Amino acid sequence: MPLATPLLPVIILLLGAVLLPLTKRTARVQITNVLAAILAGSFLLFSLLLYRYQPNTVNFSVWRPAPLFGVQLGYYVDNFALLFVSLIGLTTLVAIISQSAFLIPEDERGHPFGAIFLLAAGGVSLILSADLVTLCFSWGFLDLALLFLTAFLHRGKAASRMGIRLLLINYLAGMALFLAALLLLEARGASLSLQATPLPTKVISLAMLAALMRLGLYPAFVALPVDVEMSLPTLIVWYVTPLSAGGYLLARMLTLASVATLPGKEVALFLGSLALVLSPFPLWFESSLRRSASYIVLNQVGYLTLASAISAPYSVAIISSQVISLTLALSLLFLGHMTSRDPMPHPYGLWTRSCTFLAVAALVGTPLTLGFVSRWLLYESLWDLGLGPLILLSLLSNSFLLAPLSKMFLEPTSPGTDQTATRPLLLASMSGLAIVLLILGLHPPLIERVVGLPTALPILPALPDLIYAREPSSSLVLLAGTLLSLLLGYLMYRKGEIIVTKAGISLETLQMIAEMGWLYRALDWTAHRIATVLEQLGGFFEGRHSLGWILLFATLVTLLLLSS
Repeated sequence: MPLATPLLPVIILLLGAVLLPLTKRTARVQITNVLAAILAGSFLLFSLLLYRYQPNTVNFSVWRPAPLFGVQLGYYVDNFALLFVSLIGLTTLVAIISQSAFLIPEDERGHPFGAIFLLAAGGVSLILSADLVTLCFSWGFLDLALLFLTAFLHRGKAASRMGIRLLLINYLAGMALFLAALLLLEARGASLSLQATPLPTKVISLAMLAALMRLGLYPAFVALPVDVEMSLPTLIVWYVTPLSAGGYLLARMLTLASVATLPGKEVALFLGSLALVLSPFPLWFESSLRRSASYIVLNQVGYLTLASAISAPYSVAIISSQVISLTLALSLLFLGHMTSRDPMPHPYGLWTRSCTFLAVAALVGTPLTLGFVSRWLLYESLWDLGLGPLILLSLLSNSFLLAPLSKMFLEPTSPGTDQTATRPLLLASMSGLAIVLLILGLHPPLIERVVGLPTALPILPALPDLIYAREPSSSLVLLAGTLLSLLLGYLMYRKGEIIVTKAGISLETLQMIAEMGWLYRALDWTAHRIATVLEQLGGFFEGRHSLGWILLFATLVTLLLLSS
């Protein structure tokens, strides 16, 4: 089939990035909405069609990179890559539909359809990269799309300097890691392919470090700045695309590892634990969903880091299910927040709150959700490795996370009415995501049956097998710990005001540490001091300061006297 090429989804997204800004200038807003929905639906449809024509590879024979590496740029697609591409396609379609549902003529320019498609294209390009050279180009493509969306689409307001600075740091650090990996492979004469070819351990470690940076782990954590104004549907793509790309890269590198234990395990465990410890506390004082989402993501990325560090048999399954659960749940939280702005008829309001409850339940690992599946597999792996304290740390972090999430999303915001109009497109979007999340949580093997995991990896077990596959004693301990963690979180939610009153200073200190502003201020101060010293040295050698020449002359005389 000629259309069954990995290049087609990227072409559709790039076409949308070019056509939609032009259409917005020349056509009515309704036409732009319909065209955006058609393009997003086409992207998802053709991505699903690729399941029948994979594995598939396409090379760009016209464009040849520098002769240093001597490979052609190309895309490669298999079931595992299509899982994450479909995830981007589904959330992009939902974002476009919900964007259209709230679009009003006077606010037309605030909805960057073109930038949304450009960002999705960058993420898909990274996922489909067939080799490390293409991966480097796609990494830069994705970061430039993020930079464009963050810097220029602020309705005439100045973009956040801190946000742009952190995105640039992420871009430069990631490119440096991949270039180091390329040079290592070039020196060894090894293949640059990412198509089920075992890679050297150092290359795997560098690529996994870049993937964790893409996911936003410390110290590459990028909290959405206060002065960055994006609509909630735009934020869905802003968060989901890097998460899907980073999660895929992390899982793919584990499948290409030639050894069971990778170097730097202790550092990864420390950073993952640090993310779990610090991420819940800013949520206790944060009321804005735009800001809170960064810390919710950071908390879930902590589990991904632990799964990648231990390199257990189920690590790839843990990462895959965790990324799916996180992206779908986060999208549901954004959509639920949009529906809570206006009163709705009671049945519809009850349904949207149920979808939001499902999202929160998945994030905190409640049984019968996909989040519970990934959490349980991680706990089993940690238990087998004798890392019980990390399980306890995770359970406590989960309790501190549940309390602010319950206050933020589960408390009723406005009473339901019988006269208020509903938003069918928004309700349909929430229903679709909730159904997918619910089905995958009730029957996890469906993920493997639909998209498949890389060969020689254990598939996701069904819930009864998940719990009863181990010794009864350990399963009982893990299940009791999970339920007690949820109960403790609920009690914290009920007594939240008392906790904040008595431990407010401690919580604020942990919030300040988690925000990492102190680190970046220290880096700015250090860079400024170094620049000042270099400037003074430059002035010294240029002869701008007579004192400098006197000191230089005295130094030379002293050296001559000592040498004689």
